[in-house]
Amino acid sequence: MNRIFRLGIMIALLVLVVSGFMALRIIFVDRPEVDVPALVGLSAVEATNSLQGAGLVARIDQVDSDQQEGVVISQVPAAGEKVEKGKIVTLRASRGGSQSRIPDVRGLEFAVAARTLDESGFKVGAVLRVSDSLKPSGTIIAQNPASPAMVLNNRMVDLLVSEGQTGKNEMVQVPDLKGQAEALARQIIQQSDLTVAKVLTVESNQAPIGAVVRTQPRAGSRVPAGNAVTIYIAKEPEAPRIPAEQAAADGNPTPVITTTPVQETPPQQVETPVRQAPVMPEWDPRSAATQGTAVQTQPPAGGNDVTEQPRPAVAGKTARIRYQVPPLTRSLQLRIEITDQSGTRTLRDQTATGGEYISMNEPYSGNATVAVRLGGEMVWQERYD
Repeated sequence: MNRIFRLGIMIALLVLVVSGFMALRIIFVDRPEVDVPALVGLSAVEATNSLQGAGLVARIDQVDSDQQEGVVISQVPAAGEKVEKGKIVTLRASRGGSQSRIPDVRGLEFAVAARTLDESGFKVGAVLRVSDSLKPSGTIIAQNPASPAMVLNNRMVDLLVSEGQTGKNEMVQVPDLKGQAEALARQIIQQSDLTVAKVLTVESNQAPIGAVVRTQPRAGSRVPAGNAVTIYIAKEPEAPRIPAEQAAADGNPTPVITTTPVQETPPQQVETPVRQAPVMPEWDPRSAATQGTAVQTQPPAGGNDVTEQPRPAVAGKTARIRYQVPPLTRSLQLRIEITDQSGTRTLRDQTATGGEYISMNEPYSGNATVAVRLGGEMVWQERYD
């Protein structure tokens, strides 16, 4: 009986030892491993199915990308690595973005093509230049992606540009850069087989602040390839100087309306009534067409023995009007009026655009008020004694 009992204990111990050995072997020696499959470029669904077939688990993180929605753009661990079965593989899938139809720029001059792509939400990518006897220098021969494909916004578009029949020795045309930002203007100049000599700033109301006003040589000129081009960028015009007493009174430098006193001509007596128009200095003939002529009569001082004679109106002062239209999203009607002893006169009534600069001189007598209306609303009013 004791022999059988000892034999049972020995068998139990042997089973325990063998079981422990097998467990240790499985844990530390014979752990099953698999190769991580290549998943980049697959759809998220295809990548998940591939991982499940290999005994792995997929975790998908969506990220912003210019790739099509749902496409795997990266994975961790990388393809080919050995990992244990059941391990989690992290996949980064594209969230996608808005798409637009790419414009066809073939046949356009490079500067026009670059501007067209920029306005459509795309960017110029790689530019390859080749000799082509059938296409003028600077003309777009081909593009990639081609039109009318729907692609993601901000996509880089590669261009194939003609150098003409003689390549670098050919004359090239200076592109029209007016209104373009400096960065894009530099890129267009360089891709047009030209170089940027320097960038200068000038006061101008012909283009937005920071945009190109003109180039030297001017746009459309044909110059040798590699020629240097100077770019002129618009800056904000400096405000005209204002007399100290007026600046302290109104505290607003724009619009600038100043007066220059002129010695008044004493009244003259004549034997017969005479009506004279005020003496007016020279100014812009475009505004003169809208200005009226004031006539005023006034009896001279004297006793009862003097017959009253009409007194001619005399322009005693001159209003110097300087006004710059503020930035506008659309054109508005601009109206400038002056009111003095002779009545109200319209000095300017026109359609104005943002940044336009108005300059005129207007004589007046007695007290006067200058009013500026933009889009039917009063934007400035000033009284003068």
